[in-house]
Amino acid sequence: MRTFLGGFIVAVGLAAGLQTAPGAPLLPSSVTAGPLSRSVPAATHKCGKGQYWVASGYAKHGKYRAGHCAPR
Repeated sequence: MRTFLGGFIVAVGLAAGLQTAPGAPLLPSSVTAGPLSRSVPAATHKCGKGQYWVASGYAKHGKYRAGHCAPR
């Protein structure tokens, strides 16, 4: 039983270690994924008359709120 279990563990280890398929496809050398860009806010800061922009962040009591226009 111990021999069978040892052989099974070795077989699974070899099968996992000898796989030739990569986890992600390789890109051709002429194609790049592109430069890293800075994060751009999804919403614009153009609020209507009598309103102002409230940035996203944590409000009172730890509740997260997305950026939005609020009345003055």
